This record gives sequence, C-alpha cells and structure tokens, in this order.
Amino acid sequence: MSENFGYIDIILLAIMAGFILLRLRSTLGKGADNMPMKARFTQSSTNEVKQEFDKSVLEEENLKDPLKFDEKTFIKGAEAAYEMIINAFANSERKTLRQLLAKDLFKNFDSVIKEREEKKIKSEMTFIGIKETKILDIDQKDTLYKVKTKFVSEIINCLKKDNGEIIEGDPENIKLVTDVWIFEKDLKSNDPTWYLTELSSEEETKH
Repeated sequence: MSENFGYIDIILLAIMAGFILLRLRSTLGKGADNMPMKARFTQSSTNEVKQEFDKSVLEEENLKDPLKFDEKTFIKGAEAAYEMIINAFANSERKTLRQLLAKDLFKNFDSVIKEREEKKIKSEMTFIGIKETKILDIDQKDTLYKVKTKFVSEIINCLKKDNGEIIEGDPENIKLVTDVWIFEKDLKSNDPTWYLTELSSEEETKH
C-alpha cells in the first residue's frame, strides 16, 4: 500500500473530519456524546494532545515518502484523529471541528451542538479506550484515496439537564461503540488534510 497517509494528514483529517450524522443525532436523542475518546484524552485537553501529537507526527513525516501509504502510520494517525474529533464534539469546540472536518460534516456537527445548547443539555462522557482499529477498505481512483476505517471503543456517557437531572444514558454502564469512518484525500493536492467524509456507528451496552 502507498505510504501516503501520514500522521499529520490524518490528524488534520481527523480534525477536518466530520462526525456521523447518526452519531451526531444520537448525541441529542440517545445520549449525544456517545462519542468515544482515547483514555489519555480528557474533554479539556484537546489542544495539548494535538500539539504533542503534531510534534511527533512531524518528526516521523520527515523520515517518510509523502507519496506512499503505510498502514501502521495511517492507523496511528487515524486513532489520533478519531480521539480529537470526538473530544472536540463533546466539548462543542467548533473551531477545532471546523479545522478538522469536511464542510458538510461540520454543518451536521454544528447543528447538533446548537440544538444541545438551545435545550441546555450537558453531555458527560468518560472514554475508556480504543479496543480495535482496522482498515476495512482502500478505494483508489488515480490520486484520490478513500480509506474506510473501523474503530471499536468503550465509553460511559449520559445527558443531563442544566439542573443535573439525567435525561439519557447511564453514568454507570460502559457502552461498546463501533464507528466506521471514511477518510479522503487527493494525493496531488497541496492540502495535507485527510478529510473525514462519511461515518456510521452502532452501540451495545456491556453488563
């Protein structure tokens, strides 16, 4: 495979990636922020984590051919992107999402965030960790690549009114969440970002 999916690309991708319409909507209707985030990420550390990750990515990118795809590198970058997007969405960080998501997906994220704000709904989420990351498919047309990636993670989440009343979810139950995201990039483009263009998800509660 081409080594072209660099950490940086994916990170930006992640950041420019959009979130599943279903996942976004479930954010309001089903415990909105059922969105997983890696254990080392907290809902207040997005910028710090991104800075640290960007530094390591830059160092590694300098050692790789930017036009070749490396699966291991891609997966690491995709995981970082996954975490950052979920974290930014949970914290309503529009600036971060705008930088990391495709335009249409950003609009979807933004509409859910607005609705959440209007209804004064607060999301509380604990990300247990990512259990599995796997590339499902790579669709290549000339220099345009679309990489379908599956993430399986564990989270605890619930939605609360501003008075603390729980309206959705359970702060005691761990949910196993499976997300399938598609990252896209034209390798000829000067834009280093891998954009998240499509998503889907499913959940099940662990007892």
